Amino acid sequence: MPTKSDKNWPKIRKREISGRTYYTIDCGVIDGKRKILTRASKRDAEREAQRIRVRFNKVGEDALRISDPQLKDCIRALERLDGKATISETVDFFLLHSRGEGGTATARELFDAYLEDRRRAGRRERTIDDIRYRLGRFADDFEDTAVHEIGTAALESWLDRQNGGDVAKRNMRVHISGLFNFALKRRHLQYNPAIALSTPKIRGDKRPQRLSAPQARHLMNTARESDPGMIPYFGLCMFAGIRPTETQRLDWSDINLDRGEVFISAQIAKTVHDRYTKLQPNLIQWLLPHRKSQGIVHFSRRAFNRVRTTSGIEWANDIMRHTYGSMHLAAFRNAGDTAEQMGHQGTKMLFEHYRRATKQEDGAAFFEIRPGQRGEEKSAVSV
Repeated sequence: MPTKSDKNWPKIRKREISGRTYYTIDCGVIDGKRKILTRASKRDAEREAQRIRVRFNKVGEDALRISDPQLKDCIRALERLDGKATISETVDFFLLHSRGEGGTATARELFDAYLEDRRRAGRRERTIDDIRYRLGRFADDFEDTAVHEIGTAALESWLDRQNGGDVAKRNMRVHISGLFNFALKRRHLQYNPAIALSTPKIRGDKRPQRLSAPQARHLMNTARESDPGMIPYFGLCMFAGIRPTETQRLDWSDINLDRGEVFISAQIAKTVHDRYTKLQPNLIQWLLPHRKSQGIVHFSRRAFNRVRTTSGIEWANDIMRHTYGSMHLAAFRNAGDTAEQMGHQGTKMLFEHYRRATKQEDGAAFFEIRPGQRGEEKSAVSV
């Protein structure tokens, strides 16, 4: 490309065809194609070359990509906008609010179609229920509003009105973005307004809550005294780090106490991938009296709440899995193995959401909790 000091660009050449003289203006190769203009006289050619040179020096190579008709259209557009907006802002507004090729769909229609699409895609009923719960509120509030008329500002305002903390709002943002990506796929709109939504920052001072070793022992002893049938559930969640939803679907035929491992099939795993989880010796002792050849591991919401309440422990979301992640890492000092046992693809999730700095001796004591042990038991969650 030429520079401001290159006065020989663009090159002007005299041509003759059938006795007729004309002049070409050779601008060189632009986007893989040679750009050549034609003028009837040398004077016109020189004027055009000078105009191109000035445009190039002010704007750069982009100035050579736009044709004269396009340039005139831009000028007319700027005149009509009269400083109220830029052409780029106007185009963004058009893409956001223009209806796509798929026709108009209301928020309610889009929600129903999305729910059915997720169901046909084989999503679990629990996932469908979660979508219905979260996005159902969106459909109720926007109801008959055409989705291509719902902009980023409207979504931002709606999210601000929802209950819950930063984590809940971040999760809702993910669901909303998925819904509008579906609308984009169905061509109901030309732009996903959820892309521009701000993502709530999860404050780093909110460390994951976990149980201490005495509290974990107290919880297991409470289960043994108030509802022994729940011991396998609490034990697998806390001493093997298996997700509550996975444990509730786990069959005894996949629990091998002789080999000391549990098979989590893709059918019940949250990540839809098979994995094996190791059973620690103390957990095997808790499970042996309840061993079965087959059948779903017992779980009762009423019994779970009774054990939790009776224990007097201040509960927190996913606290048993948080406890396992922190204690396993502390006891065995192998982040990769801890992440693998928990079904993570890497260690990032472990360190961001499940791990809390824990002494190695506390981790060792945790995996020595066995049936019949008694000791100091506190009821407040460690912070």
